[in-house]
Amino acid sequence: MSKIDNDVYFGITPLTNNERIYGYWDIVLATGAWAIATWCYVQGGTIASLLGFKEAITGTFFGMTLAGVIIYLCVIIPTRYGIDIWIYLRALLGHLGLSIFALIYIGGQFGYYSINAEIYANSVMTLSETSGFTIPGSWKSLIAITCVLFGTFIALKGPFAVRTSTRIMVPSLLIIGIIIVISVFTQYSISDLMAITPPDEGAYGDKQTSYMLVMEWNIAYILAWFGALGVLARLVKTERASYWGRMTGFSVIMAAFICIGIVTTLAMYATTGVVTDDPTEWLIELGGPGFGVISLIFILIANITTQAVGLYSFAVSSKVIFPKLKFKTVTIVWAAWVSLLILWGGIWEYYEMFLAVIGATAGSVVALLIADFYVVRKQRFSMRALYKIKGNDAYTYTKGFNIPAWISFFIGIAVYFLVYDPMNGVPRSEIFLYTTATGLTMVTSAVVYILLSQITPIRNYVLADREQHERKK
Repeated sequence: MSKIDNDVYFGITPLTNNERIYGYWDIVLATGAWAIATWCYVQGGTIASLLGFKEAITGTFFGMTLAGVIIYLCVIIPTRYGIDIWIYLRALLGHLGLSIFALIYIGGQFGYYSINAEIYANSVMTLSETSGFTIPGSWKSLIAITCVLFGTFIALKGPFAVRTSTRIMVPSLLIIGIIIVISVFTQYSISDLMAITPPDEGAYGDKQTSYMLVMEWNIAYILAWFGALGVLARLVKTERASYWGRMTGFSVIMAAFICIGIVTTLAMYATTGVVTDDPTEWLIELGGPGFGVISLIFILIANITTQAVGLYSFAVSSKVIFPKLKFKTVTIVWAAWVSLLILWGGIWEYYEMFLAVIGATAGSVVALLIADFYVVRKQRFSMRALYKIKGNDAYTYTKGFNIPAWISFFIGIAVYFLVYDPMNGVPRSEIFLYTTATGLTMVTSAVVYILLSQITPIRNYVLADREQHERKK
């Protein structure tokens, strides 16, 4: 691969139209690699412990598709201009503000990949046990780290290797998912599943509260992938393919696999009386030894593919923060960070709190980005100012921070915690029952930012790129 190709695919250089390699189905399969990862089963298991079959299914599909309609407006930017979404966020947050936010957010995002690797380790240990060989529990973290190592190897090969692996694995895992559903429905009818009372049904009071909590978790869950929206979207040939490919891969397929987790968790609970969000346990129990083993093997490969896609995407995005570092170096650093999270083991233990942090931060930034690009800037910005070319420093703002945007961000975060207590997982206000915490955060941040931008001095401050452009003519 030439130096130019390295800068384009592994760096932050804008892509031209003839350098795009993804069509609609490519982006569906690439995002599907995330969608069918085993953390979907963890999400489904969490939901099924709280809601019955009908409410859990409708809440999942409705929440994730509704959120997707709004969130995927972001992918228009990287597809149209060939830049990662993190590059555009320099215009919103300021150069230094973006670097700080990106470092913290991407680091937190890898919590999902520690869950992914832990389930991989559970699968290895379960497969070993069915073969008559018991692996000591103390080995679990080390086994999980091998998932990260395999994923790193693929990620370092670049987007073509990632695309090839997903083209093979995603269709295969879709078939496995369908077979799992069939195995459940041969034992249980829809009526049987609807009759199952979830073990924690009354844990949060009435059904409306439980339903809106699930909506909150699902919206936060899909927002978690905001950080990876741009790196693959910039590789897509058309805006339509980029938007609807994301909708299909992230919203529809992801919701479907969460629903598989819901169905199997309920079936597992009905069969054994045990509630678990670990797919390695119910694959053997519901599928039987033969099918369970085959499914676990596919799950192993899926987790490795997911690690590869995630490490590649976030390593490229991280070059916004560390533009002088090599892609290989950044990838290895993030792989080491995931390994540390695995050794800690706290992400899975505090999963609902983890979702809350993602929902609050990502929801506010997504809303601000959409408001900034579509409403405040009216889809006009300075590419030169994004890269500080020829003295174009309009997006430096105040010592690297866009103050109105950060004020709007923190007001949105404050509203989130005013209506929702993530530590205990309970609403603090009845407003939550109509908007969810993340939904209200998004609306608040966007409205505050738009209103601030109507004040003439602030508007001139935010749109300083236009004044600078006029001076240079």
